[in-house]
Amino acid sequence: MGMDMADIRRELHVLISIAKLDHSLNEARVELGRLPVRVESVRKSLREIENREADSKSRLDDMAKQRRILEQQLEDNEEKLKKYKVQLMEVKTNKEYTAMLHEIDHLEKDTEAKEERLLILMDQLDGESNDNESYLEKSAKDKAQLVSQGEELEKRISSLEQEMQRLRAEKPKLLAELDPGVKKRYERTLAKLHDFAVTHVVDETCQGCFTRIPPQIVVEVKNNDRLITCEACGRMLVYYHV
Repeated sequence: MGMDMADIRRELHVLISIAKLDHSLNEARVELGRLPVRVESVRKSLREIENREADSKSRLDDMAKQRRILEQQLEDNEEKLKKYKVQLMEVKTNKEYTAMLHEIDHLEKDTEAKEERLLILMDQLDGESNDNESYLEKSAKDKAQLVSQGEELEKRISSLEQEMQRLRAEKPKLLAELDPGVKKRYERTLAKLHDFAVTHVVDETCQGCFTRIPPQIVVEVKNNDRLITCEACGRMLVYYHV
């Protein structure tokens, strides 16, 4: 025994609710599929900033180490010069005196070269320190912004997962309201297509496969007085205002 008009309209009313639920579920699924890429992008940006900070610190540490080495070498040179000058007063022969003068001259030239290198290095270190300070100030803001973005994305993921869980729990209740024959038809189509078995029509287009629907069929779908299937994908078609 076939369904009367009231029964068909009731079935279509339930199918519209299922279509809306499936549409929301599919949108959540699609968005959820994209979000991990955005989360990884944020994490990658954070790692890049942290790597640049580490590189900058490494350069500063190397320059500071070079400065300490030069300062220690200059102290050593100063101590040697003091010893050489004392020894100079104690040499006995002109040959020893000349050799000592040569050592002192060589040490003084080495000291002069190291002092010049130290001054250049200190200027570079000051510049690098100022640049690093400015960069760290900016990177701190960038990192805070990225961390905030990451937290918002994680919240959105959690929210979508909860919404999908709620929708999935709601769907069996709606399916239970369908006529057994309509439900079987729905489940058969769903098993074939794997995503959703009923969809709506927008601008004369099936929102399941995006195939153009003939105008006369669209009119019939809008009338909501009989079950209509998309000839292209096999989904049941309903109409509602989005």
